[in-house]
Amino acid sequence: MGLGAARMGRTASRIIAKYGQAATFERSTISQDPRDPVSPPTFHPATVAIATDAQLYGDRRTLIQSNDLKALVSIEGLDIVPKTSDGLTVGGVEYTVLSVTMLAPDGVTRFFELKVSR
Repeated sequence: MGLGAARMGRTASRIIAKYGQAATFERSTISQDPRDPVSPPTFHPATVAIATDAQLYGDRRTLIQSNDLKALVSIEGLDIVPKTSDGLTVGGVEYTVLSVTMLAPDGVTRFFELKVSR
């Protein structure tokens, strides 16, 4: 693992450990039954820390919008790979998942970084 990736992994782990909260991904599924095309959603528990870019990357400027946030998702106990079609609720606040990045600097998934918006 490179030094930048190692530092990013340590920073994310620290933020998740300190600020992580119980969260839920809501995933809608499409039924194979044409009479009932939408199945009830499934819910998947996770531990998530919501952070600003400044918390993650210091003062570096990024292309993130002012109302967008980062969600660092622990892989511990997570039974899905997050997708942009999922809903995310953290602390009673619902977020739209705008992008998902799997962070696996050494080939092993360490956590997911999501760009989310309220």
